[in-house]
Amino acid sequence: MFYWLGYGVILILGAALGGSSLVWLRRRPGESTGITRLVENISLALLVFFLTFMLVELGFKLFFAQSDGFRYTLASQNWYERYWQENSLGYRDVEWTPEKLAGKTKVMVVGDSFVAGSGIANPQDRFSNQLGRLLGDNYAVLNVASPGWDTVDEVEAILNYPYRPDMLVLSYYINDIEGTAYQTGAQRPQIRQDPPTWLLPLVQNSYAVNFLYWRIIRLGPQEWAEVYWNDWLKKISTNPDILWQHQEELLKIIDGAASEQIPLFVVVFPNLAAVNESQPFIQPVIDLFQTHEVPVLDVSKLLAGRDPATTTVNAIDSHPNEAINREVAERLYQMIIQQSQKISTEQP
Repeated sequence: MFYWLGYGVILILGAALGGSSLVWLRRRPGESTGITRLVENISLALLVFFLTFMLVELGFKLFFAQSDGFRYTLASQNWYERYWQENSLGYRDVEWTPEKLAGKTKVMVVGDSFVAGSGIANPQDRFSNQLGRLLGDNYAVLNVASPGWDTVDEVEAILNYPYRPDMLVLSYYINDIEGTAYQTGAQRPQIRQDPPTWLLPLVQNSYAVNFLYWRIIRLGPQEWAEVYWNDWLKKISTNPDILWQHQEELLKIIDGAASEQIPLFVVVFPNLAAVNESQPFIQPVIDLFQTHEVPVLDVSKLLAGRDPATTTVNAIDSHPNEAINREVAERLYQMIIQQSQKISTEQP
C-alpha cells in the first residue's frame, strides 16, 4: 500500500512539475533564443526520461518476480508475495486435519528452504509433493520446513508438530551446522554488501534501481563467497567442539526415530553451484547416518558432472529446480519402498 501511494505521488508531482515547466518555457514572453530552446529540450528530455523510468519501475513491480539465494532483493520479495502461502502452522503446506490424515501413513519431510521449495513457484513441483504422488493415496506427505532453518530448528519442529509421523525424511544442507555454531557464541561475518548511504533509499524502494544495483554488484568480485565459505563455514565445520555438538543433534534425531520405531531417511544436498567443493562438509554427515544404518540419498551423486545452469532454479538462486526435485523424489521413493519391503520380510 505504501509503495503504491509513494509511486502515485511521485508520478503525479514529477509529471506535473515537468509538464508545467515545459508549458511555462514555451509560453514565456520574449523572443526564443538558442539558450531557451536548449533549456526546453533538456526539460523535455528529463520529462521523457522520468516517465520512461516510472513505466519501467511499474513493469518491474508488476511483472518481474525472481527468487535469489539470500531473499533480500525486491524481485525476490515479489516472488515470495506471489507464490508463497502458508498454513496455520506457518508451513508452506496444505491445512492438515485429523480427518484428512485418518487411515494414511504420515511421512514427515523436514528441512529448510530446500524442502519448503524456495524458487519453486508451484509447491506441487517440490520433491515432497512429488513423493506423495508416487506413494499414492494411502500416504500423506507433510512438509515441515522453513527457509533459514538449521538442525536445531528442525529438531524442535519435529517435536512440536501436532501429528506424529509414521516415517521421517530429514533434508540436510551444508550450512545446517550454523545453528550449532550460534549456540556456542560464534557470529557469522557480514556477507551482504549494502548500498552506500546516499543510494540506499532508492535501492530499498525502487524495484528497477534495486534490480540494476544487485546485477552490477554480481558482476564484480564476489568477496562474500570467500568470506562465507572460508572465513565462516569451513571454520565452524572443522571446529571440534561445534562439530561434536552438531553430531549430538543429529544423533538425537537418529535415536529419537529409533526409540519411536519411526523409519528415518536422509537426503543430503550439496551447494548446487559447487558440488565438489561441498564434499568435505557433507561427507562426515553422510558417514554418521550410514554408520547407524540410516538410508541416505547423497544428492551430489545425482549432480556429478552437471552444469549448475541445468540443476538450479535460476542464475542467482542455487536451490534445486523442478527437474532435480523430481529426481530426488524418485530416488527417495525407491528407498522407501525398498526399506518397507525389508522391514516386512524381517517381521515374523
